[in-house]
Amino acid sequence: MTKLSHQLTENVKLLQKAVLIHNGEALLLKRSADSKSRPEKWDLPGGNSEWPSESQSGFGLHQHDIAREIQEETNLIVEEQKFTLENLTYFDTFFDQNKQIFSIICGWKYFLPVDFDRSQITISSEHIESNWTSLENLSQFDFGGEHGEFVKQMIQKSLL
Repeated sequence: MTKLSHQLTENVKLLQKAVLIHNGEALLLKRSADSKSRPEKWDLPGGNSEWPSESQSGFGLHQHDIAREIQEETNLIVEEQKFTLENLTYFDTFFDQNKQIFSIICGWKYFLPVDFDRSQITISSEHIESNWTSLENLSQFDFGGEHGEFVKQMIQKSLL
């Protein structure tokens, strides 16, 4: 089995994104100019799951993966156990015929505490900007057209 960086197998990816919600607004991250997909478009914290290490086994690995991605991209430590079916707001699959890659896409909602200090967020080098949006202001952000529509849907479903 061939394992690629940011891919479970040669032909399968699990993409997880999190809608971090604070006072009715969602955190957005703007992708860097050198991103392979949707450069300089707005996105959510998250990414592709990686093949588990030798020391990892059992259930709940998706919880560790999404929490790790959030920490890497925002410097926030979140509770892994919150990523359960109760907080899954988006699920879909996508097949890229040209690359022969099947993607499983999960969107999670995660409520930050009311007293959360937004200045705690430190974005990674994968992003160039952060912002917060309400459902009413969502249309002001460019998620990359058709290719980024799933991100917009995750936010809409999470903020309803």
